[in-house]
Amino acid sequence: MKEHKQSATVTDAAELPYKGVIFDMDGTLIISTEADYLAWEKVFNNYGKKLTYEDYQPILGVRSADVIKNHLGISGEEDVKRILKEKFDYFVDIITANPIKPVHAAETFLKSLANYPVKVALATSSRKEKMEMVLKQLNFLQYFDVLVTGDEVKNSKPAPDIFLKAADRLGLAPNDCFVVEDGPIGVAAAKNAKMKCVAITETHEADKLQQADIVIDSYADADFIEISRRLASLP
Repeated sequence: MKEHKQSATVTDAAELPYKGVIFDMDGTLIISTEADYLAWEKVFNNYGKKLTYEDYQPILGVRSADVIKNHLGISGEEDVKRILKEKFDYFVDIITANPIKPVHAAETFLKSLANYPVKVALATSSRKEKMEMVLKQLNFLQYFDVLVTGDEVKNSKPAPDIFLKAADRLGLAPNDCFVVEDGPIGVAAAKNAKMKCVAITETHEADKLQQADIVIDSYADADFIEISRRLASLP
């Protein structure tokens, strides 16, 4: 559980437009897109399919089990589990050779949230095993009150399930939270959850993120209070 500090400017949760922030992980907080693509490319190749980076873009943010079922045409439970392990093993090999790095200034922004009476959740389509490995590597687990992974929900993004579960675990209503995402599928999931959404242009250009309420290029100048108030002022 992260430690909450009292802000000099916001002293009461009632003064905040939002009581919770829900972050996606891959591409939003960590630079993992290339490693994930290379792992999927190997998996697809194993099953006689080619995966270009352009083909990969639409599956960003989709739960791995659904990628296997929908794109490889494999649905048997044991087969899916085996392929999930293959993909995870490839991913581990890739990031062992080239360790995962955080998105620029993401940790600074996460740290800043401890200054406010706001709860923070992670909601990632990644499986729990991958999430824990990556966040432990970066020492990011300390920043979250709640963690939700793709294997805990029935429907993957763009369905709203994962963000609704995160809000529920935070003990908050959906409209008391906003989401931070990096991809069109994740943004759509946030909007389907009836939540405001901030999109960061880490993995997609701004024109692909137009459904988001606010688009930012970096966390470097991002301010929680300013973002919250801008979101709250929008219809």
